[in-house]
Amino acid sequence: MEILSAFGNWCGGTGFWQGSGASGWHGGMPFHFGGILQIMVIGLIIYFFARMFRHTATTNGAQSPHDILKNRYAAGEIDKETFVRMKDELK
Repeated sequence: MEILSAFGNWCGGTGFWQGSGASGWHGGMPFHFGGILQIMVIGLIIYFFARMFRHTATTNGAQSPHDILKNRYAAGEIDKETFVRMKDELK
């Protein structure tokens, strides 16, 4: 439970996170609400930074018919003769 006490002592007193009485954000809420709020804020910051720097593996545009044909041949869906015939028809 040291993690919870660490979050509780992070900003102690009547400061930003740990309000007492009517001061602060919580207006006298018990500790565990402040700790949960701190964890949620840190989690949201990490989530948005991860989304901002994430690279997608998919392409944004549609594939050309020639690319689709090459992918089908590479996957073994069609044989070489069919690939050559369909490639000639696309030209």
